[in-house]
Amino acid sequence: MKLRSIVLTLLLLLCTQLAWAGVSLDVVYPYNLDKSDKHVVHGGSTMPLYINIKSFDVPHEQQARLKVILPEGFSALPDDKWQAGAENGHNIATSAWMLPADFGQTFDLLYLRPDSNARSGEQKLVVQVQGEGWEQQREVAFTYDAQKDTAQDADAVGKKKKPDARRFNWYIQNVTLPVDNLGNKDERAAEGVIYVRDTTLEGFRNRMMGDGATNWSAVFNHPATFLLLDMRNPQRDVRLLKFKAELIDKATGKLVPGLCTAGKNDNDSEHGWAGDTGNNNETTALISLDGQKAQTFIIPLYVDYFTILAGDYSLRITVSGNGQEKVQEVPLTITKTHNLGLLAVGFSFLCLGALVVFSYKLKSCIYKIGAKGAITVALFAALAFGGITLPTTLLGDLLHVFLGPFSGLFTGVLSGVLQYLLVVSLLVLFRAPGVLSLMYLVKYMLSGLMFGHFTPLGLLSLCVNIVILEAILYFSGFYRKQELGKRYMLFVAVLLGVGDALITFVNLQQMMFFYRLYYADWYLALYMLVNGVLYSSIGAWLGAKTGSKLQQVMGE
Repeated sequence: MKLRSIVLTLLLLLCTQLAWAGVSLDVVYPYNLDKSDKHVVHGGSTMPLYINIKSFDVPHEQQARLKVILPEGFSALPDDKWQAGAENGHNIATSAWMLPADFGQTFDLLYLRPDSNARSGEQKLVVQVQGEGWEQQREVAFTYDAQKDTAQDADAVGKKKKPDARRFNWYIQNVTLPVDNLGNKDERAAEGVIYVRDTTLEGFRNRMMGDGATNWSAVFNHPATFLLLDMRNPQRDVRLLKFKAELIDKATGKLVPGLCTAGKNDNDSEHGWAGDTGNNNETTALISLDGQKAQTFIIPLYVDYFTILAGDYSLRITVSGNGQEKVQEVPLTITKTHNLGLLAVGFSFLCLGALVVFSYKLKSCIYKIGAKGAITVALFAALAFGGITLPTTLLGDLLHVFLGPFSGLFTGVLSGVLQYLLVVSLLVLFRAPGVLSLMYLVKYMLSGLMFGHFTPLGLLSLCVNIVILEAILYFSGFYRKQELGKRYMLFVAVLLGVGDALITFVNLQQMMFFYRLYYADWYLALYMLVNGVLYSSIGAWLGAKTGSKLQQVMGE
């Protein structure tokens, strides 16, 4: 009998332990993301109660009934999961959760708000959870400071003023755009102006760059810009809020399409958007107040490139949560035009057409300069490749690490001074239309064979170089001049410098159009002035002198 009693007792203890071991309850209040003063609730602040139930070795799915008993002066903000009520003079909140079978975890946040009846000092709340044959309870102690952050200045009779509920609340302080992904002011655009890529020629761009078909999913999941949301939180609330941005027509005040939220592409519809794309017409995000009085958020702004139109709008920012909503509108200008880039590309194709039309004259040029001239052209092209293209390609990236966008001003000594020295020297030796074109074509072939630079954009840039320079030499009378005096060669050198500045401008605009790059106006002007006019003019003038010396050596 004693043995049977001992066995039964052990079995009862084991069953009790298993019943209690099936659920673990974790409760934290106030749940503060900032982790500072984590056991202190400041006066009037809405703070979350974190409840986490871990279930293990549960034989089947079961319902858990939760009840939170709040201290005097505290109430719960009800939502679709929690119901507020009263019991024995205390405010309570109840809910029912489903615990998964075997192993699982269920958690939620319940927002609690103190009122004017809440007293400063030590407080505690109780969380009770009941299931099938088990029950757990946790008590959480915290400190409530009713005066902190809510006390007003004393009036004339020394009494405290009643806090203004409209003042002591979270709200939107300021909205700044565009900014970059670090929150810094975007100097590429004026305030309130964002540039949206025009997808009309997207397929053409990709094919010119050798990228193939457009990956619309990648295009749409890349933000058009970022905005900086400055929030104020005097009550030091901790809560999760929903952010929403919408485009509003200034004239009618109605919602217009154009904004969207990333990650809504459908793989079944191949590339691009599908289903409810454009129906929401808003960019949404979740932001979390962490209990600080001031907090900034860097939020990406996504656009639907198929529906957005250029123009002036109002950007309506809405921040909402727990029955509260704050709205602020800021002016916004959408621009999609890139006329200079399109003009540059169009001009490049005209140069390509002109080069094709007059290509037959290259044969007559070779006959005119003879074998000696052809060999000399090939020699100068090889010198240009070895002395300009090769070091620029190998050292360009290294210089870019140390000098950033100004590295081109140093490599321009090679591509400007040395290149035009060789070009003008060759032209002084063999003054015939087409010599310059032959040199550039041979140099392009060497570069392509060595580095694989055979790209449509590279071909367009080559055509721009040849056509502009050949046109300057032809219309300036360089090929018809009997004697090349110093004044005339100085004039030609300046003309070539101006022509190279035009070439630089066209090529940079092409790069901006095809590669989505941005160059500030001052940078374009600096690059054209230094690399174009200055370096090229100096190189052309030195080339004229070098060519005259080589003529003496060659006996001409």
